[in-house]
Amino acid sequence: MSFVISALYLVAALLGATFAFFELRLLTRFVRHRHEVRETVRSHRATNGRAIPSNGSTPSVTIQIPLYNERTTAEQVILAAAAQDYPSDHFDIQVLDDSTDETPLIVGQLVSRLHDQGVRIQHLRRDERAGYKAGALAEGLKHSAAGFVAIFDADFTPDPSFLRRLLLEEDAFQDPKVAFAQARWSWNESLQGFFHSAIGLLMDRHFFVQKPTKAFMGDVTAFNGSAGIWRRAAIDAVGGWSTDSLTEDLDLSYRCALSGWRGRYLQDVTVPSDLPGDMRAFKLQQHRWARGNAQCFRKLTGRVLRSKGVIRDRWEEAHLLAGYAIHPILLANLLLWPWAVVGMDRTLFIVLQIFLSVLTLVAPLSFLLALKERGDSLSIRSAVLIGGGVCLGLGLMAANTVGQIQGLLSRKGEFARTPKPPRFAAASELRHLGANRAYASPLHWTFFLELLVILYCVAGLRFLVDRGEVLWAFPLLFWALCLGMVVVLQWMATARRVPSPALP
Repeated sequence: MSFVISALYLVAALLGATFAFFELRLLTRFVRHRHEVRETVRSHRATNGRAIPSNGSTPSVTIQIPLYNERTTAEQVILAAAAQDYPSDHFDIQVLDDSTDETPLIVGQLVSRLHDQGVRIQHLRRDERAGYKAGALAEGLKHSAAGFVAIFDADFTPDPSFLRRLLLEEDAFQDPKVAFAQARWSWNESLQGFFHSAIGLLMDRHFFVQKPTKAFMGDVTAFNGSAGIWRRAAIDAVGGWSTDSLTEDLDLSYRCALSGWRGRYLQDVTVPSDLPGDMRAFKLQQHRWARGNAQCFRKLTGRVLRSKGVIRDRWEEAHLLAGYAIHPILLANLLLWPWAVVGMDRTLFIVLQIFLSVLTLVAPLSFLLALKERGDSLSIRSAVLIGGGVCLGLGLMAANTVGQIQGLLSRKGEFARTPKPPRFAAASELRHLGANRAYASPLHWTFFLELLVILYCVAGLRFLVDRGEVLWAFPLLFWALCLGMVVVLQWMATARRVPSPALP
């Protein structure tokens, strides 16, 4: 029995070390080439005065806004799209509305008003929500002849210069093999409370460190689902949007990369967006991403590993497609820990822990680099924030493990939208339609799974203490606290946004 436990724990620990190695390699490249990395993702004026080689005509673009029950945010994104400082006869707006609540009434009034003002805007409805977001985007393309497609989710508010900057002034699309240009997400929230500060840091690590470094190295740049512009020819060349994954953006990005297209990430072009309003909403979002990530891993990893000469670093891309698999690996380490402590050869166990202890510094280091890149000063608040980011990431291991298993077993799954709170006061004529009424954040059933894992940690801690292994019981206490933080934040969440305690 001890041999089986030792073997299982060794496999789980080494798999975790593999993920840490890839992250450490990325961070090393970022630190060594920081100035070159920054320059790679900085936008530049087009060298010939035009962003897109053409016959001199202004490129046409369709703005797509996919909606599903977004009464609290529909107004702000539609008005931001309509306010684009771009030749009015060269852009149009599609509101792809699959909603089943008051949203269509709100959108209908807005669209009618904007249409009367001369804005080229359509309100497109479907009989059923087939294919979820990917299905809506694909349906919208049937009604567009534009050469470019900009996509904004409901909680994004692009600056009026967005289209003009990327399509007329910058060099984003000068290379005819650029499939899309992705802007950096910024946050409407002030990032003063603990919860939003922690999840903001988790997201900023991606946009300030991981994504720029991958762009510098020539790896695949993935579209993030919103705040970007696609070249229509690239979408059509690879067969269009696919509905067999809940992360349709990742799926299309890799299919384009496998066909020789590439993406551009422009870090200094930002689009404000809303962070999830509470832990329930954040967990729902992360669970969907974990599930969709597993679906893409199952679908695309084989093609990536066989793509010699097309993908620069095939194993790096396979690791990215497996990104959320770190959560089941962490959960396996947790479940095996008490038995590995008492059953594994002690010398081997200690050597393994010394090796792993170095790799555990990777996550805090990446958060530290993200803080410095976004201009934060180092302080007690920074230390608390880094600790919060680590704990939040670990606390999601149970829920995201469920998402990973579901994604590996099935191509199906509901695109569960992230509930969003009201952010701006709606126009008076829209308030009676519910535009200011918040959505409730559902309590996902994995809440009870997290409680079970916490109880397991407590039982394991008692098990180890009773056997004199007090030192090795501390990791179980730490994991229980991380999961407990996620459980408490879910319990505190209500239909309205509740301010979280301020950081020191």
